[in-house]
Amino acid sequence: MFGFSVTITAVALTILLAAIGLAYLLFGWLRKRSWRVMLRGVGFISIPLGLLAMGLMHKIIDGINAIVNWANTTFMNAWIMTGLIVAGLGLAAYLVGSFVPPVSGDEAAARRKAINERRLAALRASAGAPATTPTAAPKPPQPTVTEAPSSTPALAAPTHAEPAAPAPATADMSAEDKEVDEILRRHGIN
Repeated sequence: MFGFSVTITAVALTILLAAIGLAYLLFGWLRKRSWRVMLRGVGFISIPLGLLAMGLMHKIIDGINAIVNWANTTFMNAWIMTGLIVAGLGLAAYLVGSFVPPVSGDEAAARRKAINERRLAALRASAGAPATTPTAAPKPPQPTVTEAPSSTPALAAPTHAEPAAPAPATADMSAEDKEVDEILRRHGIN
């Protein structure tokens, strides 16, 4: 590549990548004073050095040379150009997506609840029932504690109340609607 031998190019690429890692380490340490940045920088410096020591950096240079040779010898037709554009758009979407902040636990729970409410409203609308959104999921039954005799206060054991039996399915529901209703009931959505 660039008229240099594979060994010289591999060493130059290793030095370049290690310098980028060192710059990341120094700027990150000066800005944040974080050991996380320090460890990541040391790791980023060590990877190209390890690849060079194993001889894999030579293989990476051979791969880059093969891609350059392919680009020089291949006639660019519409299919190849389309493939390059699609791959470029995919890479750009991946890179942009990595900068989007992740959805937090509370926000994810709110989104799931809204989706479940929309599904339930759609199921009720398809069954002919009025589409009302539930305000809250039913609470599970609370355990009740029975009074123990005064002679054995330490041996009192709580007894759990039995959950209420589900309401029987109406006769005007189809088999599919009954199945969907049973699934929703199992998940606590009424």
